[in-house]
Amino acid sequence: MTEVAPGDGPDTPVAEKPAPALASPGLAAARPRSLVEIPYRQKLFLVSALAVTLIVSSSSQTVVATAAQNIVADIGGFELFTWMFAGFSLASAVAVPIIGKLADMFGTRPIITASLVVFVVASTAGGFVTSMEQMIVARAFQGLAFAGILGSVWITTATMWSPRDRAKWLGVLSGSFTLAGVSGPILGGVVSDEISWRWLFWFNLPAGGFSLWFLLRLFPKLDRERPERHFDVAGAVTFGLFATSALFAVSVGGDTFDWDSPVIIGLFLVAAISLALFVRAEFRAVDPVTPPALFRHRVFAGAMMASLTVTISFVVATVFIPLLVIGALGESATTAAFPLMTQAVGIAIGANFAGQVMSRWGHARELSTFGLAVTTAILWVLGVQAADISIAQLALMTFGMGVGISLAFTSFTVPVQNAMPENVIGVVTTSLQFARVFGMAAGSAVLGAILLAQLGIADVADPGPADLIRNPEVLVASERLAEVRDDFLADPALGEDAYDAAVEDSRDGIADALSVVFKVAAAGSAIGVALAIFTFTGLRKPEDEPEPSGHG
Repeated sequence: MTEVAPGDGPDTPVAEKPAPALASPGLAAARPRSLVEIPYRQKLFLVSALAVTLIVSSSSQTVVATAAQNIVADIGGFELFTWMFAGFSLASAVAVPIIGKLADMFGTRPIITASLVVFVVASTAGGFVTSMEQMIVARAFQGLAFAGILGSVWITTATMWSPRDRAKWLGVLSGSFTLAGVSGPILGGVVSDEISWRWLFWFNLPAGGFSLWFLLRLFPKLDRERPERHFDVAGAVTFGLFATSALFAVSVGGDTFDWDSPVIIGLFLVAAISLALFVRAEFRAVDPVTPPALFRHRVFAGAMMASLTVTISFVVATVFIPLLVIGALGESATTAAFPLMTQAVGIAIGANFAGQVMSRWGHARELSTFGLAVTTAILWVLGVQAADISIAQLALMTFGMGVGISLAFTSFTVPVQNAMPENVIGVVTTSLQFARVFGMAAGSAVLGAILLAQLGIADVADPGPADLIRNPEVLVASERLAEVRDDFLADPALGEDAYDAAVEDSRDGIADALSVVFKVAAAGSAIGVALAIFTFTGLRKPEDEPEPSGHG
């Protein structure tokens, strides 16, 4: 029997009616029930809109990184400037699982549009700030909005395509994310140096406005079933307390505060209590933020644990390899950016390759195992040859790590979405996203603590040139290093030869400390290999999965 569109006569089949206009999907006589049902051409335009939105929002983090010094020089607040990034990341991480729950309840269309509005307003306000405190508030709201945008993009991608096609399109959008990572630092440096850092924020007003217009034109409203659901306030509040206190502790522990200080101990205590209350609330809730039953699924539980290890090589590449290049090898900051760019290229290539393979044949276990094995091997080689590696070799290694990261990322996203019930796909997607964010914060803290322990930097009340030269912060700052060199030359007991010997000794010390860091990171990545085998053994292929119901 021919299906009849709602509101039409019984003799008017859907096939005989003209297709609705692409630009105005909401004006169609009958709304689609899921994103899977919209025309293929409209899906392509919607993917384009999502890609533009992802580039605009993702660039907000990378452009600020290269403009940070100009911002501090203009508005002051050097002692707080790291919170431009920490505030963004903390707010984003806390909001992620709640965004997923709201997407499951109301669809992603209202979430992503509201998030874009908040993002544009926060970005515009960021261009007008006159103090670092105001900047931190604006960046925190940017982080909240970014969580809504990023989560909605991944969830929409999952619900727009059938299970076997999800990986392919996730790879395409990952390329947009990578483009923002590569172009953002360049754009941020040029604009802040040649025009003004404020335009990095104001640029988001027209760009974000265009993205919002683009999405509203192409993102259809769905004829969704709306069963009565209750938002889990207790779960959201207790999770927010847990995530905030735990991430704050690992972010400032060992740096701003000692690990055994009352502040850090208190934060971890609050995190533990909040986590216990969150678990209790989720078991009692009618419609929990994170259903405890999800953890009974081996695929979900294994992917959550493995996601903590996927980020290890990413942390090493973004945090410790620049220190290797500048601090241990004595190269410039410009040279240090080259391995990061090759890593971004590797991520883009690996994501698209993994998407194509998984869409056709599956093989999540093989891809994730191979990807993590590659990163493990590269990290171990880095640990062995840290002081004797060339920039070309390092760039090739970071390219390989980029490929390995993206193979694992794609494998621990799409197959997990496919294996879980469709009514919780938002929670599943954003839970994995939170695990990666938490893994990055925890990995940075743990590896950073190992680095400091290996360096053994001692506090000296009145440090002289021989003491300052052992400080990695001096070695990576060319101006400060030049000042220390002048102090060596001005001291008859030291001189040029003593300076050269001290610099070489300090660089060797950093290389030795990083060698230990890389080997520990390799061990963590190796654990991910075992978790990949555990998670995906016996997993069904994409063609065995049910069609998605769609979020809109």
